[in-house]
Amino acid sequence: MSKKIDLIPIEKDDFYGFNFYKKYTEDKSYARPTNEDIMCETQLNSLSTHEKLRPRIDNNIFLKEVNLYKDKWRPYLQRPGFVNDREGLLLWGLEGDSCNDSLSMPEARRRTENPNLKESEFCYPTQFYKDIPCLHRICEYFAPLGRTYIVKANKGSFFPPHKDFPLISRDCFRIVCFWGNTTEYSWETDSQKLIIKSGNTYYVDTRKTHQTHMWGEEPSYHLIMNIPKTWKNVVKLMSICQK
Repeated sequence: MSKKIDLIPIEKDDFYGFNFYKKYTEDKSYARPTNEDIMCETQLNSLSTHEKLRPRIDNNIFLKEVNLYKDKWRPYLQRPGFVNDREGLLLWGLEGDSCNDSLSMPEARRRTENPNLKESEFCYPTQFYKDIPCLHRICEYFAPLGRTYIVKANKGSFFPPHKDFPLISRDCFRIVCFWGNTTEYSWETDSQKLIIKSGNTYYVDTRKTHQTHMWGEEPSYHLIMNIPKTWKNVVKLMSICQK
């Protein structure tokens, strides 16, 4: 039996994707950027679409630590009729979350009955995070984080072309890191292929269209960090850029 999709129902209309304009007509203040939004996004625009960062997280250490949770992986955004073997574990979430909660925003909004949850509200570390010390240095540098998790990409899994919240009033920006079988895993943003090396961290401009694909037998792992978009955190990000 197919598992029911955990998605918030919206009006079906092929003209729209997510209807930002409808939100705006209902509330003229919707997604209006603040002065800090404009400051932060202007500075972030000085970075490349994929910006390599100085911190590294050793591949072997990560794989050893995450192996303690080898039986805890949970399917990530399953959809009936689609084969897409992705799994996840949560590092930072809502208060009281376990490693299996809040892996997707639709699931968290449905569970909390709050359609307006923001990434930055997922600011509590889980026990899983506490048990993965190799991630602590970079995470504590920006803490408190927003919703932060690890995706395990198994053979044939993918993320179709999509944008994360594309407006400049987004509340978080994203840092990613990769481990495991990165040679048979691809990530492209704005038609640019990210050159991945295991253990490297990258700022990625996920306002732009991006997609991934995994075709290897052994899995790839990637960390998704949602960093609250404050001027302080943008300055911190600029301070750890490789170039």
